[in-house]
Amino acid sequence: MDEQQTEMKLKVILILLVILGCQRQENNIDLPIMGDLPIGEYPVGFMTLFTHDLTKNAVPFSDWDGNLVQEHTSENGRQFQINIWYPANPGSGNPLKYADYVDLMGRQINFNESEEQKIFARELFIRQTRDLGNIRNPENNTDLNSEQLDQLLELNVLARLKAKAAEGQFPLVIYPNGGSPAYQSITCEFLASHGYVAVSFVPKGRYSSGMEVSTIGLEVAVDDLEFVLGQISEKSNVDMNSVSILANAISSSVGAAAVSRNEKIKALISLEGGLPSSFEQRLLRESVFYQPENIRVPILFIYSPHPSIDPQYTYHLKYADRYYAHFSKMSEFVMLNYGMFDAFIPGILGEHSGNTKEGFETANELILRFLNQKIKKEAGELFDASFVSNRTHIDTTFVLPGLPAPPNMAELKDVFMKEGFDSIENTYRQLKSEGNSQPFSKDFYTDYRSWLAWKKDENYVYRLRLYELAYDSYPESARINYYMAYYSMKRELNEQSKQFYVQTLSLLESDEELNTDDKSRIRNYATEELDSLLK
Repeated sequence: MDEQQTEMKLKVILILLVILGCQRQENNIDLPIMGDLPIGEYPVGFMTLFTHDLTKNAVPFSDWDGNLVQEHTSENGRQFQINIWYPANPGSGNPLKYADYVDLMGRQINFNESEEQKIFARELFIRQTRDLGNIRNPENNTDLNSEQLDQLLELNVLARLKAKAAEGQFPLVIYPNGGSPAYQSITCEFLASHGYVAVSFVPKGRYSSGMEVSTIGLEVAVDDLEFVLGQISEKSNVDMNSVSILANAISSSVGAAAVSRNEKIKALISLEGGLPSSFEQRLLRESVFYQPENIRVPILFIYSPHPSIDPQYTYHLKYADRYYAHFSKMSEFVMLNYGMFDAFIPGILGEHSGNTKEGFETANELILRFLNQKIKKEAGELFDASFVSNRTHIDTTFVLPGLPAPPNMAELKDVFMKEGFDSIENTYRQLKSEGNSQPFSKDFYTDYRSWLAWKKDENYVYRLRLYELAYDSYPESARINYYMAYYSMKRELNEQSKQFYVQTLSLLESDEELNTDDKSRIRNYATEELDSLLK
């Protein structure tokens, strides 16, 4: 290497050291709002996209009580305020205060910036803080006042407005939340400093800005998430092959529904979400779009004591690696910014047995650790002793490894066309030998049966073999017993058919998966067909 090349190399190294030093200096400024979180190497930029989905009408603003504020123009389309935190270059952009995030809460529907909107946003923040505290304990009578809010509004934040984006592409974390960007800004800034693009938005309902707590509400929210994902995909600094969802409350079920539909999403974090509850599992099951067997990405469940939350409600997500961490001294909404704010305004969401600031910080470090391992492919165990033993807020951790997943529907159709039905049976047996007692879902049998019926099984041979597999997995299902009887009859296996019709009728009343109309329809068919065999 000649002298000129050596000199050039030294200059490059010097420049890199200067840049790195600037980044560290910029991120190590005194920021009480970030507490003791270990800030990453990147300065953080922030920007907001105000856009519309022109395929849908606009919606009015709705508060949590359902009161409408008619401030919209339907011709402009469905409103989206998309907030983005990203790794940035040092020294660029304008400094922000927490007030800037709160003020954006007032511009979710009407994008205009005005003093009226600021007043509206700050009153909204106070009302919602009170409501969140009272949800946890109605006797607390949490009541944030304007003087206390002013203390929060004046806090400097890590991000800088419209800072120049750092070179490269970074993994994307989508964080849907009804209080965007004021409720999750600390977590988003923290992740951005460690090399992630964090995006927040407010999922809306069909007719107003308030998300509907229903199966339809989940489906509408997933549509909103898909729209946001499409908007973000146009950003050059986003790696669209490394997408994760981080979600609190009911948005965790929105995340699960989105994962079920979109293979672009590679990880899910339920941060004190309702996903591990019977209520939200019921909402998901009632959606024709939700397929638990399609959820095959790693999931982190961070949860605290709650009468409706139990990890067992997620044990059926058997193709996902599931990681569970129980925070015994925290509660749902202090996993948002409020956990840190408790250090400034004690009891902002009521009293807790633990230090909510430390619990919030621990949860954020665990989120980063999970993303680094599952998205950036860093080595290590999520719950190793060095991490868990030093963090007293976590009292229980465990992991449920996912089972080997079956091929998808398109692959199973293709293998049948090329190799015949024996290949379907071989796949079933192989999966069962690997510990999966029910390799295919009930929905699979319904869909595959319908596909075979179109000029692929004129003599009902394959459909009977299909339901023999189904019966092996679900012998207590009235519907599957019915189709075993029906296809046995079509194959003139009359004695076998009689047996399964009798079994169908005996199982109908106890089959909780069937509604009243389904039970009546199957009963009528089974009775009529059984009578014809007995003549």
